Amino acid sequence: MWKNALNKLVSDLKKVWIPITACVLYVVLMTILVGEVCPSKLIFGIPCAGCGMVRAFVLFVTFRFSEAYSMNPGIFIVAAAFLVFTILRYFTHADIKWTKILLIITLSSLIIIFVIRLFTSFGVEPLVIYDKALIFWIMSMFS
Repeated sequence: MWKNALNKLVSDLKKVWIPITACVLYVVLMTILVGEVCPSKLIFGIPCAGCGMVRAFVLFVTFRFSEAYSMNPGIFIVAAAFLVFTILRYFTHADIKWTKILLIITLSSLIIIFVIRLFTSFGVEPLVIYDKALIFWIMSMFS
């Protein structure tokens, strides 16, 4: 069972190593160059449902759970969904419909959390307006 799961994981990683590498490079480069990785903030200056998720992930994997929660409470839902996905994909060989259901539940939960955070935490990092956004730069050219 473990051997089959490992073979399937290696096969999956061979298929997605380029997008994973591109995402990691994007996060690293944007953090170094701009200090911000969220495309929504960079272009429009407003936070998105995933804002704070990269920092929450780093805090989560370093066992700083309360700080991860304050960055983005959705990290716990994403971590749980990742665990369930791993079990479904590599150990139970479940039908793909369960993976799709898991994805829909996870994304819906993240959107609900985002809306709640907008009403309770807007103005607190990471839910702040990014004043160096492209749209503000363009607007300043015309004013």
